[in-house]
Order: sequence, then structure tokens, then C-alpha cells
Amino acid sequence: MKRAIIGIAFVLLGFVFPGVASAETPPGCASAAQIGSTGYVKWRGNNIASVKQFAGCGSNYSYVYVWESFRATGRYWGTQTAIAVYGSAGDSTPDSYKGGNSSQFAPVELWGKPASTLSKCTAAYGMISVQQDDNFTAFSSKRC
Repeated sequence: MKRAIIGIAFVLLGFVFPGVASAETPPGCASAAQIGSTGYVKWRGNNIASVKQFAGCGSNYSYVYVWESFRATGRYWGTQTAIAVYGSAGDSTPDSYKGGNSSQFAPVELWGKPASTLSKCTAAYGMISVQQDDNFTAFSSKRC
């Protein structure tokens, strides 16, 4: 009985105090690893989401994680993510976007679809559309 109560307490604490996002590999590709540095979406001067790029299984993947501090504001949001593809290392504007994915239903995290861009210069792109406000974007670092 005592063990059951302790077990239930740990389960309940997991709901009350959830940890940081642990999805560090895209669905279907457990061998993928982050490449480049993380980008941060800002809203009203505060970081509200992380944008990361992963490589593995012959593809690049983009990833956006919406921070709990923003989720707690009560604002509604949509999210988009994709791999930004550049013509060269010196380009500051992407030529195209691949592997895009979006959700308008306030996702905590969102993975892009696999993008066959390993031989290109790429960065992960993330956008948070804050309801009754605007769109806020960020890129991870570019990798060539």
C-alpha cells in the first residue's frame, strides 16, 4: 500500500512539474543529432521558443520547442518549422524551405519533415504566430 501511494505521488508530480522537452531525436530517426547552435524566438524581449537543426538518416530535420514560460501566458499560438536552404555559406537569405510542417493548435513542440538537404547550406527555421499579435521567427546557425 505504501509503495502504491509513493508511486501515485511520483506520477502526479510528473504532471504538476513536467521536465524540459526530451524529444531530442526526430520521429523515426533515433540516430539523428543536433547540428549547429540553437536559435531563439523572441516575443516582447523574452525567449519563447528554441529552434534546432538535426541531421541523421540521410536528412535534415527542423525542430521548435515552445517554452513553458510563454505557454503560461495564456496566449494562443501556431507554429511553423522548416529547413532553410541557402545557395552558399555567404548568403543571408534562404533560397528555399524544405521539410516544412505547421500546427495552429498551440503545440509544445513541432518537428519538420525529413529534408534531403545534407549536401546544402542549411539552418532550421521556426515561427511562432501569436494570436492577436504578430509572427516571430528565428533560425538556428547555418551549417554547410
